[in-house]
Amino acid sequence: MGTNRETLYQAKKRTVQALARAGIERAESETEWFLCSLKEISRSRFLLIASEVYLTEEEVISLNQMVQRRISGEPLQYIIGYESFWGRDFLVGPGCLIPRPETELVVEEALRHFVKGSFLDWGTGSGCIAATILAERPLSRGVAIEVSPQAIEWAWKNLRRYNLLHRCLLWHSREMSDIPVPSQSLDLIISNPPYIPTAAIGRLMKEVAGYEPYVALDGGEDGLLYYKELLHVAPIWLKPGGMLVVELGDSTQGEVLANYNALGLRLMNLAKDFQGIYRIAVWCRV
Repeated sequence: MGTNRETLYQAKKRTVQALARAGIERAESETEWFLCSLKEISRSRFLLIASEVYLTEEEVISLNQMVQRRISGEPLQYIIGYESFWGRDFLVGPGCLIPRPETELVVEEALRHFVKGSFLDWGTGSGCIAATILAERPLSRGVAIEVSPQAIEWAWKNLRRYNLLHRCLLWHSREMSDIPVPSQSLDLIISNPPYIPTAAIGRLMKEVAGYEPYVALDGGEDGLLYYKELLHVAPIWLKPGGMLVVELGDSTQGEVLANYNALGLRLMNLAKDFQGIYRIAVWCRV
């Protein structure tokens, strides 16, 4: 990678080639994200000025470093420092699970059932779920629980970024039963729990298995460990009529959980994503 003075367009061309040679599938779009991040501009603005604006020498060095990090397998989102979720940018980095588009479906489902009141986001990670619900439901208050000290720092940054800290209690806990709320006080529990079977983690893409936090991926031997725990404790914390909404890893998990005997809960819905995979499960506290 050279350090000669070059326009954004020239930098894009050589960077796309370097990423493509390394097997990066979305080389062009990732290159644009790098350059937009360096210049702090939108992608639409980039297209307008790419042939006219030059990179500084420092920016060329930074771009080269970004490319080398990406070629080594580091996720794009860690490199540029954020990921978009529900129309907002959330800060992410090492120790934090990167928000996924499918999780937006879980939030969408939860918002159908939840208009105001109190909710719990179990395993908050970046805080994207809690922040989105708080922003979309101004009359709500939340508790966001996270086992990882690193992840909870990212959640704190994101809640502060959107001025939501005063409406959300961040709670660091390793025990699912350790929730700082009275029993039968919540209108909603929502979670994207770890759901990858332990033996399958090594088969994930390098940028996932090698960089994202293991604790946010490992769902135990069958991937169902935390679902079973949530189904066990949810009736303690939910009001009658309150909802438990969780993201599923695949249709097999959905089918198993549909037949799981959850005392105090009634299965309301198993919803599929755009690929026809069971992605969301909803229970109601009876």
